[in-house]
Amino acid sequence: MKRKHIIFLHVAVWVLLILNHTVPLFLHNAFHSFKEQPHTTGLFIKYCLTEVGFCSITALCFYSNYLFVAPQLFVKRNYFKAALYIVLILLALIGWRYIVEFWFFKPVLGFDNYGGRPVTAEYYISNIFYYYFPAYFVYGIIYFFAENWYRTKQREQELQKEQAAAELTFLRSQINPHFLFNSINDIYALTHQHSDQAPVALLKLSEILRYMQREGNADLMPLQSEIKYLENVIELQCISAKGNAYIDLAVGGYIGSQQIATLLFISFVENAFKHGILTDPANPVQMHLQATNDKVRFDIRNKKNNYQKDKLGGIGLSNVRRRLLLMYPGKHNLVINEDAGFYTVNLELQLT
Repeated sequence: MKRKHIIFLHVAVWVLLILNHTVPLFLHNAFHSFKEQPHTTGLFIKYCLTEVGFCSITALCFYSNYLFVAPQLFVKRNYFKAALYIVLILLALIGWRYIVEFWFFKPVLGFDNYGGRPVTAEYYISNIFYYYFPAYFVYGIIYFFAENWYRTKQREQELQKEQAAAELTFLRSQINPHFLFNSINDIYALTHQHSDQAPVALLKLSEILRYMQREGNADLMPLQSEIKYLENVIELQCISAKGNAYIDLAVGGYIGSQQIATLLFISFVENAFKHGILTDPANPVQMHLQATNDKVRFDIRNKKNNYQKDKLGGIGLSNVRRRLLLMYPGKHNLVINEDAGFYTVNLELQLT
């Protein structure tokens, strides 16, 4: 909570306390010093100023204990200094109460809190010690603990957010080089073969890298931008395979202003390209994305290459699982199935 909000909250609480005391006292005209005066706006102002004076004493007790005594007792463990502050606060309360009652109440408002009776120093000390100090000393301590608990929780939440943001940045940085190296190798092969598709593939890679660099660093991007990115990746793969790759991407449902985690699907697509068979027209790599206003489902199915020696999955799928936990906690369902012939991925996201 910002400092100005805290100050506003404190002022509001004290104003409510003053009004809570002032209104019933004014309605019953409870102070003997004001009994002969009519119920007018001027009298209400006098009651308000009287309560402001009394509240200034309690506020002094509350904040002095909160600001000086509590930190020495519970943070610095300096009990001597805490005891010294307590003595000084008691003296300050006695002095301030005397100033309020005899320099402000009587000469300015005409209010005598004691009905003409003499007031001794012993009464002042005992009244402050037994009435004001115990209650507002405890309140100050309670507020000190409550504020420290709140600030500790706030720091923990901010630290968790910073750690999550740093982790997401790290995870995204692991995605980009993997795809980049594969694409460069494919384009190099096309260039070495003097293929006419090499310039087209290079331009397509440029579009993909532009998206990664300028837009892919954000946590969220429009769903339609992610779909366009996948289409570019698939086209680049088909160019690299000289038209011998059979990949079907179907997009259905409502594609509007939905936001989705950036580069979320690419690990599944790369996994299919790396470990699947792309050259079988009877079993193409099938990708299907279905979206509504608040949900997205992405399915991918590919025929397995049983001669692939690399371990299936790898760091890409581990990263995407971690990103899902960070960005969609309790709002995603990822199911990965593998049998002798096929590998399937089903991902459901709740966007709101």
